Amino acid sequence: MKRRLFKITKSAALIFLILFVILAALIFWSENDKAVIEKYIRNENLPIVKADWRGTPVDQKGRFVNHEFPFLPSTVDLLKWQLGTKPQREEKQNDSARLEVRDPTEFLRGETDGILWLGHASFFIRINGKNILLDPVFGKPSLINTLVNVPSPIDKLQAVDFILISHSHRDHCDEQTIKQLTMRFPNAKILTGLRMDELLNDWKSPETQIQTAGWYQQFSLPTEQVKIFFLPVRHWARRGLFDTNQHLWGGFVIQGAEKTVYFSGDSGYGSHYKELADVFPKIDYFLIGIGAYQPIWFMKANHNSPQEAFQGFVDSKADRLIPMHFGRFDLSDEPPSEPLRLLKETAAEANLSDKIKNLQINESIIW
Repeated sequence: MKRRLFKITKSAALIFLILFVILAALIFWSENDKAVIEKYIRNENLPIVKADWRGTPVDQKGRFVNHEFPFLPSTVDLLKWQLGTKPQREEKQNDSARLEVRDPTEFLRGETDGILWLGHASFFIRINGKNILLDPVFGKPSLINTLVNVPSPIDKLQAVDFILISHSHRDHCDEQTIKQLTMRFPNAKILTGLRMDELLNDWKSPETQIQTAGWYQQFSLPTEQVKIFFLPVRHWARRGLFDTNQHLWGGFVIQGAEKTVYFSGDSGYGSHYKELADVFPKIDYFLIGIGAYQPIWFMKANHNSPQEAFQGFVDSKADRLIPMHFGRFDLSDEPPSEPLRLLKETAAEANLSDKIKNLQINESIIW
């Protein structure tokens, strides 16, 4: 018995030592790593739509870099957040507000153009008769806590022409969802950022095509009914331990004959919203994240606060703001009801409450 206990203790100590060494190595590596822009790249087969744009910045290690605020994740900061005090812990625990989940069947099986929010950052947009999914994450993704369970709508989908993936983070890019969608709709084309095909090729059906773009590039589509562009945002990428910023992140502009939609993916605040207005002076719907911003000192580089999201909307000169990235997944420290409340308060202070169109999950706007 003593010998067995000794073996168990020895094994536990060895595991602890290995984990400690790995953690120490990660801390040393992350705290001493710097990103220095070395070159600019693009998809040479696609046009650039912004004058004087050199391409997407890449650093000395081949990693993509935010063009305004270079960012690399810090293991020390992550530990500081996870192990530190949580000022809003009790408020968050007592916040029972949850988004309503409606039935999307009527819109998904219809033919009317419009926008359907599927929760978090997932949208279904029908524009000029083309069916577009943005950051589809159906069911419960791995490693993410869920506030609201949303049934997968995949059986209700009648057609999918394009699947847009903003970046590789699991709450925006889900392996099982991609597999299911491309098996059911193998002719749907995946549009995403540079090098994302390295990740998605193993998930998609053999028939499904992937096209990747750099920032401020226009995708080449087999239709003239819509135009789709890939744009810079302030964020980062990581799927595993050793692929930090290897896959490009970004947002999208979708243009139809009458409507233009901007989808921000994930982003912190920056000048890219004003630049958006310069390139696309008429945006009808501005889809932007308002959640996952607390603690601000940790999240600010990657996620807008509600106030920053509203300022980005103002900077873009868009007509209507549709908030997203809140209420479905538990990713940060703020209470579930806080993001929408702060957004509405900020809009009211600016006398622009009528510009906010918040949706329940599976609710749609038609035009």
